[in-house]
Amino acid sequence: MGTHTLTYAVSDSLGCGVASRQVVVTRPPTITPGRDTTLCADLRQPFQLRGALPAGGVWSGTGVSATGFFTPPDTKNRGGIFTLTYTVTQGPCQASATRRVVLAPTTDLNVDLNLPVCATAPEYAGLAPFKFLLMPVLIAPGATYRWDFGDGSPTSTEESPTHLYELPGTYRIKLTARYGNCDVLTGFAPVEVGEVLVPNIITPNRDSLNDSFRPRFSCRPASLEVFSRWGQRVYQTNDYRNNWNADNLPDGIYYYLLRDADDRRVKGWVEVRR
Repeated sequence: MGTHTLTYAVSDSLGCGVASRQVVVTRPPTITPGRDTTLCADLRQPFQLRGALPAGGVWSGTGVSATGFFTPPDTKNRGGIFTLTYTVTQGPCQASATRRVVLAPTTDLNVDLNLPVCATAPEYAGLAPFKFLLMPVLIAPGATYRWDFGDGSPTSTEESPTHLYELPGTYRIKLTARYGNCDVLTGFAPVEVGEVLVPNIITPNRDSLNDSFRPRFSCRPASLEVFSRWGQRVYQTNDYRNNWNADNLPDGIYYYLLRDADDRRVKGWVEVRR
């Protein structure tokens, strides 16, 4: 820091010349943008940001005016995190610092979990055992979470836990989250977990009732092989669509092997009776 003199000298056969200039090095301003702020769902009024030093800076970011008047944006009740920048210019020097405003989500008791659709059984989120990743409506620094999975298992305080449902059933998941001084209860839409069910008889008599082999064992694409009782393969596909009906095959017992894209396997027998 301070004033420094720089000298430039040139010397040749005609003589020499010297020039100098002064350079002033100043310390950039130290910025204090003020504390981070958390607003509960019922506190959405615009307010003035305070505590920023030195005075005279300019604010920028979503929802804030240059003078620091913050108007909470509409987050559709899902909350949000907004990073605001405070910039101070002193002479040729400019410095910036940021602070966060956290808008806590609104308590809601029927939030969609955005689960994948079970392609083979779209009425279910998955088939037991079913494991999936849970995400809170809002992930925010310093927030705490307590998950109740609705199946009698211990609660979890992880931010985004992975949970396994061992048995079929309907489960209601609840999340209690705390953002600053704001407690937010989120109830999620029911999670429907189906039972693995592979039929042991089909009746392909063209009455549209149980005409084809329709196993419910995986939500992933699956292959199917069917063998006669003497071990001869009579049907094979790498993308089974629940359409094997023993066409041109006699009644009797057949053996199958189902294998999905995750190498989950089921084998057994099925009777064809017309």
